[in-house]
Amino acid sequence: SKINIRAVMAYSEESGVDDPHNGIYRNTALGASYNTLYSDRYLMTPELSKLSNYAGLVPYDQIVILVNTEKYGGGGIYNFYSINSTRGRKNLEVFIHEFGHSFAGLADEYYSSEVSYNDYFPLDVEPWEPNITTRINFSSKWESMIESDTPIPTPAKTKYENTVGLFEGGGYVAKGVFRPFIDCRMKTNEAKDFCPVCSLAVIKT
Repeated sequence: SKINIRAVMAYSEESGVDDPHNGIYRNTALGASYNTLYSDRYLMTPELSKLSNYAGLVPYDQIVILVNTEKYGGGGIYNFYSINSTRGRKNLEVFIHEFGHSFAGLADEYYSSEVSYNDYFPLDVEPWEPNITTRINFSSKWESMIESDTPIPTPAKTKYENTVGLFEGGGYVAKGVFRPFIDCRMKTNEAKDFCPVCSLAVIKT
């Protein structure tokens, strides 16, 4: 109820999206392309001036790009834009995940799938993102939201599946980076929604 949404139609000469790994190139309004940073599912656009020209037709604080393709994928840049396929697998879930990145600065909480980054978060520095921690300055994160009888670190067991805790694994690594919930939309597409910590970050934003 606090978000105004305006749609801008950006007509393209051809339908679809660039997919360089498969030799596919389309003449589109924003030049959206998969294979960003050599990741097959990482969908972004390098045409930032064109993007700004289209978005500038209306007042905006956040941009969402919807790409006409059935291939799975998306991407998000904090305080700028998110992008995802309109007809790809889990497209609604991906939309929410990428919105988490672009709107609230949420970090990826997954660590077992192929990614474009290695050792992205130095373990001797507290990440600025609100939903992961290296425990360097955990008091600045969600420590106050954890019940006193919750073990720290928190075992990833069914008993704690609806508990805010300190679960190891996140930010693309299995060790040294912690997340607040067993599962969250920032971790998997199967999660029901954002966890309480991520939800609070969205509300604060």
